[in-house]
Amino acid sequence: MKSYRVLVALLLPIRSAIVGDVARRRQSILTTLKEKVPYGERVLIALSGGKDSSALLWGLLKVRRLLGLHIEACHVDHGLRKESGEDAAFVAAQCERLGVVCHVVKLGKRPSQSNMEAWARRERYRAFRDVMERESLTLLVTAHTANDVAETLLMRLFANKELTTIEEADRRRQCLRPLLGISREQIEAFVEQEGIPFVEDASNRDTTIVRNRIRRRVIPRLQDEFDASMVWNLAERAQSLAADCEALQQVAQESAERIGEVKFQSRGWLEGCRTELERLPYALKWRVAQILFVPILGHTVGEPRARALVGLLKGELQTLDLGGGKALEVVRGNSGIILRS
Repeated sequence: MKSYRVLVALLLPIRSAIVGDVARRRQSILTTLKEKVPYGERVLIALSGGKDSSALLWGLLKVRRLLGLHIEACHVDHGLRKESGEDAAFVAAQCERLGVVCHVVKLGKRPSQSNMEAWARRERYRAFRDVMERESLTLLVTAHTANDVAETLLMRLFANKELTTIEEADRRRQCLRPLLGISREQIEAFVEQEGIPFVEDASNRDTTIVRNRIRRRVIPRLQDEFDASMVWNLAERAQSLAADCEALQQVAQESAERIGEVKFQSRGWLEGCRTELERLPYALKWRVAQILFVPILGHTVGEPRARALVGLLKGELQTLDLGGGKALEVVRGNSGIILRS
């Protein structure tokens, strides 16, 4: 009960100042697609067969001529459920009936030590990329909705992670998520109105999965007890936070460029880091450190590890364990930093 009261205290201040009937100002699915999807693209739809992606497929087919689109679909069979083959067959049959080319990709066995959700996401996008390259497709379109954005914000709050959000445009993956301004309630209404067939993924009812627990227990309770528009409030707050973080990241990038690339044995570089960090607010300090060490570490670290990097650069720490047998160490006399393994 105490943790629930803490959650309420966190969420009450983010109630959006929405005047009048919320539903009245929201766009329809077709209007949204017309505005968000660029003209003349060769589109690959990520098609699971569920309500969201099936609604996306039907919606894009309705605006296909207007937008001059070429449309194909890709279904990824993760092989994690015994009925996954039936889902793949269902999706393929629906696409054939609609005259849409459908690429069904079955994944191999999941590595025993890997996180299931992370592995599935990584392999899914890899499959999409391979199909796009092979078929000369230019844009991947997924069916993420406002509910997905709201759920992601809560998941990251609960896990004490950076409050990043689902991006509408992911240039690295050539991916567009045009339905982030559409609620799952709108999706369900569209599916019913159009008589769109879909297949229900049984794993969506598994409340041992954190996202499902938030979707089925937390958000409904917040809607019932505080605000029926809670999904929109959370989604809008997530987008606002993302815009703030993007601005901070841009300023941090400029600071990192002034310092220059890491030179392990450079005392001048280390002094430059300390001078630059000294004048920056906390929200920029750790972001700058994070950027500076990507070339060395080969990946982006999260905020807790980036805070430790700041301590190392400022001389508050002499060594920093990176895990995997690797460590950063300030050379005696503050003459530079070296990576030990």
